Amino acid sequence: MRGLPRAERPQLKKLVRLGTLNVVTLSRRSRKMADMIKRRRIEVLRLQETRWKGTKAKQFGERVKLYYSGEDT
Repeated sequence: MRGLPRAERPQLKKLVRLGTLNVVTLSRRSRKMADMIKRRRIEVLRLQETRWKGTKAKQFGERVKLYYSGEDT
């Protein structure tokens, strides 16, 4: 992990694992994405270029919920 050495960050109570992913389109990759999030223990994932329109939330697996907002072009 990058950042401060463990000895210099004793005030932290919990680390949050962040990720970013450029998917171009997500329609067929949602199960793979959910598996990757679980495997890498990612808590917040920022997706780019999903090509989804509107504002909604979708559930993928037990622990993965995707909130998205796309432009209606």
